[in-house]
Amino acid sequence: MKIKNELGYIDISRKAIADIAGNAAMGCYGLVGMAHQRGKDGLIEIMSGEQASKGVGVKIDDDGKLIIDLYVIVEQAIKISVVAENIISAVKYSVEKQTSLKVKRISVNVVSVRV
Repeated sequence: MKIKNELGYIDISRKAIADIAGNAAMGCYGLVGMAHQRGKDGLIEIMSGEQASKGVGVKIDDDGKLIIDLYVIVEQAIKISVVAENIISAVKYSVEKQTSLKVKRISVNVVSVRV
């Protein structure tokens, strides 16, 4: 993603945006970790720390706005909708503040619930 200013260009990779989003999500209460679903057998691997960005998909629409998909594992006995709303809020704030890019949509996909 290129941003043009009076001094030149700033190029922000999708990986950098995914890192920001993953780290912001990991700071939310009720989140066990990010999920990376592999293969057709439905194996789910918990990603945390530096690997958290593997549970994040970043797309850029025609208007230059970001579409972020998060794949998460949440704690049991906590209302999923509240956790998802907190994740959306934290990710939107962090990404927009750190990159100056606008977020169009954030989708939180709950892959699993853990104890």
